[in-house]
Amino acid sequence: MPEWITAKMRQALPYFEKRMPGFITDEAIFIGAETRTSSPVRILRNKDFQSLTVKGLYPIGEGSGYSGGIVSSAVDGIKCADAIVCELA
Repeated sequence: MPEWITAKMRQALPYFEKRMPGFITDEAIFIGAETRTSSPVRILRNKDFQSLTVKGLYPIGEGSGYSGGIVSSAVDGIKCADAIVCELA
């Protein structure tokens, strides 16, 4: 990720912590950032939403090329979560 992006993220995180105490913890995982464009690529995945080439990677949402907006990304995330729960059950 370009330094200008990570620098802005580092700058923004303390602001979120002030607005939402407990936002920054040792258990927190920074998963991804929203972009202003749709993905020009699609990360291939199987019927269980897992990447075909990287075990344990679940490409979902707009950045992975499987949806085109916040609602369809949310639905894609819910479907993926359901698939993971079924896999673990």
